[in-house]
Amino acid sequence: MNLLIVVINDEELLDELITGWLDLGVTGATVIESTDSLQYISHHVPIFAGFRSLASGGMRHNKTIFTVIETSGILDEAVAFLEALCRKAGTPHQGVYFVISLDQFNRLGREIDDGEQQRRMEKKIGRPIKEKREHN
Repeated sequence: MNLLIVVINDEELLDELITGWLDLGVTGATVIESTDSLQYISHHVPIFAGFRSLASGGMRHNKTIFTVIETSGILDEAVAFLEALCRKAGTPHQGVYFVISLDQFNRLGREIDDGEQQRRMEKKIGRPIKEKREHN
């Protein structure tokens, strides 16, 4: 079981990434807005205001995605999809990712079966998703 953390610099890739992952069986991702440290100090620390020209002007936001992936097969597919998507964008510095092995993970609250989980996800996104495939 692994935690996959991705920082995407081009937020236009986010929709395709999340929907692609859903089709692979990655259904529990959390997305947060984040800011590059150079962008942050150029806007919030007066002595570094000159960095704005290096940091392309406006305050740019990244998207940081956290997801726990329970099988190595799905992890490999999710990473391959991410890498292919960023290559297809055709620009350098699309972001970074890393994987952390987890010793412990559990869901909180009432347990639900896979069918109910899939129905909830489909309702949230407004379209059917492929059934989770089994990987080892």
